[in-house]
Amino acid sequence: MKDVDAVCWGALVADAAAMGFHWMYDQEKIRKLGGDTPEFFDPSASSSAYTRSAELESTFVHAGKSPGDLTQYGEQLLVIVKALAKNGGKLVQADYEQEFKGFFGPGGPWVGYIDRPTGRVLFNLEKRNRDAYARARSFDNGLTESEKDVLDDEVRVSFKFYDDTKSVDYNLDVLDGWVLRKSDYKRDPEKDRMKIEYCRNMFHVVRDTEKEFCGDIGDDQFPAIAKLPPVVALYRGKENYDDMVELAVRVTNNNDKAVTYAKVYAAMLDAAIETRNTDAVIAAAKAQAEASPNPDLRAEISEAIEDALSMRDKPHRDVGWFFGPSCHMPYGLPQTIHLLATCTGYVDGVRMNIAVGGDNAGRSIMDGAILAALYGVGTQNGLPESWIAKLSKRVEVDALLARL
Repeated sequence: MKDVDAVCWGALVADAAAMGFHWMYDQEKIRKLGGDTPEFFDPSASSSAYTRSAELESTFVHAGKSPGDLTQYGEQLLVIVKALAKNGGKLVQADYEQEFKGFFGPGGPWVGYIDRPTGRVLFNLEKRNRDAYARARSFDNGLTESEKDVLDDEVRVSFKFYDDTKSVDYNLDVLDGWVLRKSDYKRDPEKDRMKIEYCRNMFHVVRDTEKEFCGDIGDDQFPAIAKLPPVVALYRGKENYDDMVELAVRVTNNNDKAVTYAKVYAAMLDAAIETRNTDAVIAAAKAQAEASPNPDLRAEISEAIEDALSMRDKPHRDVGWFFGPSCHMPYGLPQTIHLLATCTGYVDGVRMNIAVGGDNAGRSIMDGAILAALYGVGTQNGLPESWIAKLSKRVEVDALLARL
């Protein structure tokens, strides 16, 4: 099995396994309902156990889902897999954003919870697009406002049918042809030139704007790492590895803190694929933390790693509660360190993570990917193939991974 296949299966299965107890903060209820096998628990059977109080902020968000379905984190991973598959394993920002908006945005297939980074991305993508067209529309070469109205639509359509396999000049020539076909039958050459000039300017303004990131500028939650498994597996060892990891993160979480934490997670997965050794994975986390250019984050992450390792003798449920079971990477990273240092394999690790509660699905993406890289798929301590069979989207996933 390819590395990218193993880590994606590991991440997606772990996410689906946690869905039945996602965002339940009452560990005792998870234990009573799930027992020793809390994975793939039916959310319709756990929904009534979700209660909110000053101490426990359990929130049920997966109404209508069935065992084997993905949470929004697993779906975010699938979105980037689709974008990568579109280009034979190459990550292109515009395609990733298009897939993201097409799936989670209005009219898309997603029915479920929209987390903060996802909501911000959808809003910012629309705003970036709207503002770009407004700026381009201010270009004045003598056309009337009504003429611009017609031409604006031509440019918008040209992006829908943009051919990535061809050059920019080729796509501009196609746009020119569309503009000329909409010209007045009297065919005024000067007017045609003005229309083409206007449309080409708008095309370039909008296309250049697409390089701007629309991710949340202040969020350090788990959507930042939900897309990392295929990116790490496909780009590790390549010259542009760091750039691609950062690009993937900034599409949803456009801030240095999110990137810094995500690179530590990425370093762990890279080491897991390379060495299949837990000690090497933890060493990679330490090294990446020390490499952070931000002294405060360098100290924060390094201290959290050491604190987690000092608690090897404590139950993972207690360690998870100590660091905090909610949705932020500063809480989740030390939990992943402790889990890797103390679990006995993929199944054990997934169950330990679910038992902590809180945002166990958010943590599960990188936990599952790293565990699958360390212990394998279909091996004695690895990801059971019977668990893969439980995934509702296993056929779709299999087809997408075949294109990477």
